Amino acid sequence: MKTQQKQPTAKCYTSRITIKSLEGGGKHIFVQCSILGQKQFMLIDTGCSNTVFDSNAETFSGIRLHEIKDSGKNYSLNASIDDVKVGKIKDFAIGRFKVNINRAVFISLEHINALYESLIGRKIIGILGSDFLKKYKAVIDFGAGKMALKK
Repeated sequence: MKTQQKQPTAKCYTSRITIKSLEGGGKHIFVQCSILGQKQFMLIDTGCSNTVFDSNAETFSGIRLHEIKDSGKNYSLNASIDDVKVGKIKDFAIGRFKVNINRAVFISLEHINALYESLIGRKIIGILGSDFLKKYKAVIDFGAGKMALKK
């Protein structure tokens, strides 16, 4: 008789999200994170394929960034993105959920941060995209104002 081995259960981490109503009726979701010990805000964008971080942010001044060569242009809905870099973030946390991001993507979020600074009075450090949300089985509960992540 074969003994069935139990699969380890994933640990679930829950964090508070902030939902901001913007002029024109849009709602944007933000989550507080910690990067290299500094508290920051990220936009949660389920329609964004890849999580990206702001290459202009002072927080990342000590991280060695590498240009992606021969990758061609990368495109978003609004523009082509020419200057894409990658680097490693060793200390990334959302609440008690902590991971190292071995291949973090960095682009300039200057135009996005100009918009958010005028609309909500603060900048974001990055955009949490569907790659991260899928990998860590994110569940966003709008009613409770929380996001759960598993690893």
